[in-house]
Amino acid sequence: MNGSAAISILRAAKRLIFAQHRHVLVIQLQVIIGSLSSLGFLGVDVEQSYAALIGALTIILPSAYLAWSNSRTSNPLRILAQGVVKTVTTCLLMVASLVFLQVEPLGYFFSLVIVQVSYLLALAPVFKLPHSD
Repeated sequence: MNGSAAISILRAAKRLIFAQHRHVLVIQLQVIIGSLSSLGFLGVDVEQSYAALIGALTIILPSAYLAWSNSRTSNPLRILAQGVVKTVTTCLLMVASLVFLQVEPLGYFFSLVIVQVSYLLALAPVFKLPHSD
């Protein structure tokens, strides 16, 4: 019950879970933060800027895949599996970046961590999305 009228439990739960638009917001914030990080390191060193860009892409690409794949299903087991694929893909991209591309650690890890802040920013009241019934 929502106070005055009964609503289905699934509709009520849907309001509590991230809306599809929230996934898009996270990806947009990741792109913005990653770009700013890479541009910021451009003033320090080109190699650091490249490393920051690779660090941002290490987080953005698996996140974009997860957002896209979650928008196509509501099966809990598939969503869990997609989360595992995202985690494994992120780890593989980290290994590839560090071993094969041999990126600079400062720019890479700074960007890797700062892009993760987008998940917290998406929850901020500033980005409050209207409910769609």
